[in-house]
Amino acid sequence: MDSIAVDIAGFAVNPVSREPVMLLKRRGEKEPVKSLVPIAVGPSEAHAIISALQGAEPQRPMTHDLTTNIMATLHASIQRVDIHSFHDETFFAALTIVQNGVTFIVDARPSDAVALAVRQKVPIYLDQDVFNASSVETSIMTRHPETALHSMSGQDAEKTLTQIQNFAENVQPSDFKV
Repeated sequence: MDSIAVDIAGFAVNPVSREPVMLLKRRGEKEPVKSLVPIAVGPSEAHAIISALQGAEPQRPMTHDLTTNIMATLHASIQRVDIHSFHDETFFAALTIVQNGVTFIVDARPSDAVALAVRQKVPIYLDQDVFNASSVETSIMTRHPETALHSMSGQDAEKTLTQIQNFAENVQPSDFKV
């Protein structure tokens, strides 16, 4: 499995469902970003990721903080997050965890895996084939949005285009309340 390192480029809001969408880009890619992978996440997970990115410390541990604390107590650590597949409109991820020299691979939702990765400052990887199949070229969308729509299927193309355009044109720091 060939994987590429990715970073969180930001978040968008699905204009139909009003649900958050996490946008991933190749690690180290500078503006203008050439392509993004949109992954739908729940509001709680988006809040958990954004809070961790901003360095916010909750008064009491939230779920992902609790998980991080439990792992530290058990002398376990996440080594990496792998978003390894995409089936039936769903992304799948795995955590690589090491405890006392033993490696464990644990199935996880991408949103939870990323929330933990951000807290523990571990790398996030995306399978190259998944990146190629699910990424949206931002330059095509900017110059020729109709071409971007033809390279994707129906509602997915329209939804993705709207999400990316809304993110690029309208996102404000105040949109992310923590």
